[in-house]
Amino acid sequence: MDKLDDARWRAVETRDHGQNGVFYYGVRTTGVFCRPGCSSRRPLRQNVDFFVSVSSALDAGYRACQRCQPERDAPIDSSLASVVALCRVLEDSTETVDISTFARQHGYSERHLRRRFRDIVGVPVDSYRRHLHASRARAKLTSSANVLDAAFEAGFGSSRAFYEHAATQLGMKPGRYRDGGRGEQIRYTSLESPIGTIVAARTDTGVCFVQLGDDEAPLVQRLRDEFPYAAIRRDDDGLIELARVLAGAVRGERDATSLPIDLEGTTFQIRVWDAVRRIPSGTTVTYSDVAREIGATSAVRAVASAIGSNPVALAVPCHRVLRKDGSLGGYRWGLAAKQSLLDAEASYALA
Repeated sequence: MDKLDDARWRAVETRDHGQNGVFYYGVRTTGVFCRPGCSSRRPLRQNVDFFVSVSSALDAGYRACQRCQPERDAPIDSSLASVVALCRVLEDSTETVDISTFARQHGYSERHLRRRFRDIVGVPVDSYRRHLHASRARAKLTSSANVLDAAFEAGFGSSRAFYEHAATQLGMKPGRYRDGGRGEQIRYTSLESPIGTIVAARTDTGVCFVQLGDDEAPLVQRLRDEFPYAAIRRDDDGLIELARVLAGAVRGERDATSLPIDLEGTTFQIRVWDAVRRIPSGTTVTYSDVAREIGATSAVRAVASAIGSNPVALAVPCHRVLRKDGSLGGYRWGLAAKQSLLDAEASYALA
């Protein structure tokens, strides 16, 4: 999730009627799509898809909510109508849209329209345009277009612009997104620790998998399931330093955030994981603290979800994030392991 989706989710959470017509949201568990201001029960963030139009929601298989009736036109003020119209123009065009000309055609100055756009949509016009380009590029890449063709067909003027802006939206290198990780060389090792078996793996770029469990075999299978098209091999000798760092981290003696990482995730997840890696060993923060750190104070649940999906235990030390009341909260590898890691780090910090 990126800044645009952060803003959209805030609108859904607050039932912001001012965003009605700007976008729509669908709930996977019900198959229904609504306006942002709908009075229906708020869904969980992980079950929500966002759409720029009624037709795109219908095309995705959602049916219209009978309460807010999103398929029916609703009266909106003139400035909101202009912002919605600009959204639709940007969505329908891969060419550069002259915002100044568009503003004059709708009776506004460019400055006023840009300000209203940011107030209503939640991000600047240029950020919205980059988001659309990245979405188009994602669709092109998953349909097996080559990277440069996808860049230009999506509306990026150069390959440099694509790699600077779309690559971070994709959450991985564009070629890897297209091929599902095909061709990646991944090496792994395992070690026994006081909190269980650890299987860790890395690409040439950095650590991509660190998970805990009772037995090695299921963890290795999970690694293969997560990277089905990669060439995966065991390399205990080559990864001995990785194993040493992780073993030291379990004892609280070393900080695994020193390890380089190579993760695939949404822009929002990457931001959360990066913030978590900045938490010093021996200290803890709350989910709200992490949300505030990344500038998404109303997205605490989304932050918790991103932390819960962390693929590299210890290297992204999500065990250092607690609930506001000081309780442990969740930990995908078990609360006993989380408490053990916190105790070890606290003891080493005091030594």
